[in-house]
Amino acid sequence: MAIQIVNPPSAANIENAVYKWMDLLAEEKYEEAYYFTTHDPYYQWTPALMESVINGYGLPLEEGATEIFKVTKRETAEADGSKIYKDIEYFDTPYQHETPDFMVIGYTWFDLPLNNKWSDLTAVMNILQSEEYITLELNEIHVM
Repeated sequence: MAIQIVNPPSAANIENAVYKWMDLLAEEKYEEAYYFTTHDPYYQWTPALMESVINGYGLPLEEGATEIFKVTKRETAEADGSKIYKDIEYFDTPYQHETPDFMVIGYTWFDLPLNNKWSDLTAVMNILQSEEYITLELNEIHVM
């Protein structure tokens, strides 16, 4: 079951949830990370696709690739002189999600630490609100 965050959300609650999701990826618990969020069917995410896209730095890993990327603990990742991008935005006017029980109230963009360095591989998630709780919906993992 996807994460259920206290409603109304704080930016700290959302950020902590995204970091917990990243920690699951760093532990290579792709199935747990998959079920930690909801999913827009358009993107057709599976645990295996998440792993392949991360391993391939934004594209599914090609057979024979010489470098494989892995999410690593953010606490040990080096900034390597680049700015680490993270953003949590709330919409002025939320809109109806395709699932009737949810409104889309905002989004998150978080860079992922790969191979012990912060990267420009970014996870984009919608922030969904129901009457009872807030949850996250994984949309994209791609290079920004």
